[in-house]
Amino acid sequence: MYRRGARRRCVPWGDRGQHAVSPLPGGVGPAPYVPQNHRLYGADAGPVVTLQQAGWALMFVVLYVAAACGVILVLGLTGLVDFTLELLVPVLLGTVTAAALAALSVHLVRRNHLTPAQLGFRRPGPRMTHLLWQIPAAILGALVLQGVFLAVLGLTGFDIDAAPTTNDPLADLAGLPVPVVLFVVLVVAVLTPLWEEALFRGAFLDGLGRRFRPALAVLLSAALFAAVHLVVVGFAYLFALGVALALLRRFHGNLWAPILLHAVNNGLAVLIVLSGT
Repeated sequence: MYRRGARRRCVPWGDRGQHAVSPLPGGVGPAPYVPQNHRLYGADAGPVVTLQQAGWALMFVVLYVAAACGVILVLGLTGLVDFTLELLVPVLLGTVTAAALAALSVHLVRRNHLTPAQLGFRRPGPRMTHLLWQIPAAILGALVLQGVFLAVLGLTGFDIDAAPTTNDPLADLAGLPVPVVLFVVLVVAVLTPLWEEALFRGAFLDGLGRRFRPALAVLLSAALFAAVHLVVVGFAYLFALGVALALLRRFHGNLWAPILLHAVNNGLAVLIVLSGT
């Protein structure tokens, strides 16, 4: 019941349940408005991270990674550490991954007071069984688009064989000791999908979803995901993979589905390198 004389605040029907309004004087005011987008995130969730917050997080990831690479470069050039191939590959991958995770933890999660559930780490549901066909279909579709893209590049006279690929950092993986290979697999197939999905499908898809229609938000997040890898010859594959990852986030309502697809994709890349094909 309302106290006599207390002012009631009318809330539009579309916003009911999103504002916590106290009927008593001195009570808690309206809670921050979180726009709901049922088509993009399901009936019980909406975008939480803004595009500005996602952009700041990406900037700090780049700064942290650049600083980590700079430290490794200085240690190597000054002779303080003798970086052999066996040492350089795990140190570089591990340091870059640790820097990215630290940047997201500080400047995305803690700075914005986000919970894992708000970022997309929600409990998986029974629909996760659809991944049995969604993952193969996504990878096959990306491969088809990549084939078309390479054919078009070939017609333009672009030297595809001389262009760098996403597997170049792992080119010498097969000749490394087994413990080093296992560490690289852990970083590439487990930790990297974790932080990349938190950033691109957790933060940027949220931020873009607040400003654009769902389809455009998916396409823009995929284009950004492909662009930051800085691999021209693999752009089509990465773009198609980014679209599939965003659609999985939409379909399942959590980040675990795109993380699994990302992990399978990276794991297959490692297997291809190890097989020497």
